[in-house]
Amino acid sequence: MTTKYPKTIIPLEGWEREEQFRFFQPFTQPFFNVHTEIDISPLYHYCKREGLSVFLAYLFVTRQAACATPNFLLRIEEGQIVQYAGLDLSTTVLKNDQTIAFVHLPHQDSLLDFCNQARDIIAEVQDKKGLFHGYQGNDNLHLTTLPWFTFKGMEHAFSANPADAGIPKFAFGKLVQHEDQITLPLSIAVHHALADGYHIHLLLEHMNAYISAFEFLD
Repeated sequence: MTTKYPKTIIPLEGWEREEQFRFFQPFTQPFFNVHTEIDISPLYHYCKREGLSVFLAYLFVTRQAACATPNFLLRIEEGQIVQYAGLDLSTTVLKNDQTIAFVHLPHQDSLLDFCNQARDIIAEVQDKKGLFHGYQGNDNLHLTTLPWFTFKGMEHAFSANPADAGIPKFAFGKLVQHEDQITLPLSIAVHHALADGYHIHLLLEHMNAYISAFEFLD
């Protein structure tokens, strides 16, 4: 498979997760989901001041946090564990005919550049036919947003295929506002052969750090 980002093969034998990998990899459904919420208040208020999309901003932060968490860079390809050097995003988009499409959003180094490019890509897809638009490689994260309601849990559709590459899956719900505090429902699904709950904790810590940094930006 042609991919955008360089990757490194991690030998299974002697790997720190060798036992966990051998145990979980044969499972028919090896993903586990964690449902939580995060406080995105600094990011939300920054976007409102700057006229940026809050939706695109939390996708950008998710990508940054995943790249800072090594287990979210891991994939399973042809029975081998590989670690990518970077990630892009593949997100669901609701088109004008009320059907969804899976749309590739390339990484940009700045939030502003990412929002501008992603906005244009999504606008171009709105009236297009087809389910998939743009690059859909293993070095993506899979994202979906349900902005119409909050949720306490979210289970993704999946194919019962033990050869799944193990791409992490994120789902976001409706923003909840309590005075100046804005929270975002979040579901994270990861392949248990590649990550445990601890690694989701690390990702959430990175997300919180990136979000908090916007509190100090004018």
